[in-house]
Amino acid sequence: MEKEERVIGLRVFLTTIILLGILILFAGIATYIVPSGELTDAIVNGKHTQIYKIIEQTPVPIWKIAISPVMSITGTNGAKIIVLILFILFIGGSFAIMNKSGVLPGILTSLVRQFSDRKRLFIIINVCLFSFLGSTMGILEEMVPLILIFVPLAYRMGWDSVTGAAIPFLSSGFGFAAATFNPFTVGTAQKLADVPLFTGLEIRIPFFFISTLCVVLYLLYYTNKIEKNPEKSPTYAMDKKIKATLNLDQPMSTDSINKAPIIWMLLCFFLIAGVVIGGTMVQLVQDLSFPLIALIFLLMGFGAGFLSGGKIKEVFAYFAKGLTDFAPAILLILMAAAVGYLIEEGNILDTILYSVSQASLGLGKEAAILMIYGFQILMNALVPSGTGQAVLTIPILAPLGDLLGISRQTVVLAFQFGDGFSNLFWPTNAMLLIAIGLARINYREWFRFILPIQLILLILCSLTLLLAVNINFS
Repeated sequence: MEKEERVIGLRVFLTTIILLGILILFAGIATYIVPSGELTDAIVNGKHTQIYKIIEQTPVPIWKIAISPVMSITGTNGAKIIVLILFILFIGGSFAIMNKSGVLPGILTSLVRQFSDRKRLFIIINVCLFSFLGSTMGILEEMVPLILIFVPLAYRMGWDSVTGAAIPFLSSGFGFAAATFNPFTVGTAQKLADVPLFTGLEIRIPFFFISTLCVVLYLLYYTNKIEKNPEKSPTYAMDKKIKATLNLDQPMSTDSINKAPIIWMLLCFFLIAGVVIGGTMVQLVQDLSFPLIALIFLLMGFGAGFLSGGKIKEVFAYFAKGLTDFAPAILLILMAAAVGYLIEEGNILDTILYSVSQASLGLGKEAAILMIYGFQILMNALVPSGTGQAVLTIPILAPLGDLLGISRQTVVLAFQFGDGFSNLFWPTNAMLLIAIGLARINYREWFRFILPIQLILLILCSLTLLLAVNINFS
């Protein structure tokens, strides 16, 4: 029984570790094959540009490849990795308190009662809400903890763990990619490309509605399919075991729900929303958003535990159990970060970027914009951070667009599409691994689920970029 209560299942954990190990090996080998180089800022004909030069080869030693997950903390993203680890642990401990103290089960019971006969409406409302938050505020990582609520809720609704993960994570992820006012991708990229901030809405807003509609229709199709035949779910076997431990056949309690901890949780969620909104206006708040949100989750958990009648010793015991359950997530985060660390240590990222930019010069505008889009998709596997990608690639791609006759607005759009949608695809994205790990889904199962809608959006993004090139989108 204890084995099934693990937040991240053993099978999911081991398969993910193997996959990441293979990617780390490939990244390490690449540092021996790909020439090392660097891009430096320069001014040519009065315009800022970057010049590439080959430097001495810097292959990463085998011993450093072996311990690269630990060494990743010493890289340029080391501070972010540490904050992410604390973020996950604090959230894990807090949700354990809210679950063990009965607060979350009470909320789930209430939601199931309200939407048991309106399941389709439940999907539509939540997909639209999460997609809107991702598109306007750049909320994605913050939605990951909600998977711990939506998976058991999906079980109660007769769905599977994939649906429980997809409602908050897929929706916010696609909204994040189909950004309208997302400050972390569109805002940063437009600033770096010298494009007026948050312009180009004549394409971005219609595309946001189209992508959101795709998620709604896909989830309605998927849930209808598994309701008719649960065995078509990629997680059927695991879900069957987990459901057996949840006593879903027992009638839900009709006891009144303690409103005090729920009110406290709502207050904390408003504070989190305040941090996110404040981050779009104040740089300091944006820089500290992850630590602040982690702290609010910590206060949420302990507050809910005490307000629900829990004793101090009990509440701290629940928190400790949550930390233990989420401990495997630390290794997943470190291994995912190791891939980017090795590319950085081998000084081959700038070489890859320069090579693609040079290859684009010999192409027509349509082929070039699709190549830039495809390159951004691949870059997202190496640099999962949207802001980090913008800083690396936009100073190269924006001037490249000028040479090719492609507007900088269109280059930003290609960056936005390439970065955003593949966040839910590449296993080097630590937050994706944590998200599917919390739902006890292994990467292969998630891949089976996500591939069809990713292909659909790949086609839609390509067509939108071709349209943007032909209308001189600016």
